[in-house]
Amino acid sequence: MAAGKPETGTIELSARYSGAEVLITVRDDGRGLNPQKIRDRAISRGLMSENDDLSESEIFRMIFQPGFSTVEQVTELSGRGVGMDVVMRTIGSLRGEIDLESEPGHGTTLTLRLPLTLAIIDGMLVEVGGEKYTIPLAAVEECVELPVLHTVGNGGSSYLNIRGDLVPFVRLRHLFETDGQPPQHQKVVVVSASGGRVGLVVDRIIGNYQTVIKQLSQFHAVLKFFSGATILGDGTVALILDATQLVALGRDVETRARRETAA
Repeated sequence: MAAGKPETGTIELSARYSGAEVLITVRDDGRGLNPQKIRDRAISRGLMSENDDLSESEIFRMIFQPGFSTVEQVTELSGRGVGMDVVMRTIGSLRGEIDLESEPGHGTTLTLRLPLTLAIIDGMLVEVGGEKYTIPLAAVEECVELPVLHTVGNGGSSYLNIRGDLVPFVRLRHLFETDGQPPQHQKVVVVSASGGRVGLVVDRIIGNYQTVIKQLSQFHAVLKFFSGATILGDGTVALILDATQLVALGRDVETRARRETAA
């Protein structure tokens, strides 16, 4: 109540379909996570050093470490550090992932991302370095031509001015370590997810297709920028890009670029 919130807390549970996944979101309006407190506890437990420059999202993920807790005194209800690591292992066994966002004083949002066994989506087929990729059409906002801009920060990232809004963009050629020279006129596909936007620089936009999603094997689970694959009409395989992960990458690159500029 002192923070101007209702006396009764609220927990929201929602589920929706997004591309090749089902997103289950749990959101509360509590006090949120304290990144400095989590960082201090992680350093004291040897999970990181004082010199590590981790983003806020990377610090938040420390709470999934076994036995991790910031509570000073252990009670029957909290402080034992049992729970979040079990959740992470269970979701991982389903080949899913957990996204965590928190704003101190406002609350925390956990999103469970679980793959579908089979689905048909509308996708935009693009080409990068001679390879074809599919972007879920539901995540695509618009496509524009890539202007000549000064690169800001590392990772081949810069900003695109779209009607007065600065949108970070990522060169997929750089991300996928593609050899060869890009074409003179590249395209930018602006995608949105989880309340954010990022531009994906591609060599060529081929067109829109209905895509039958094939799940990747557990061996490829570490490829976090892909949510699945599809077989094209000519028999070739096109990987399906994960818009949520790419938007998160754009946010991280933007944050690091701001730190470098400030330094």
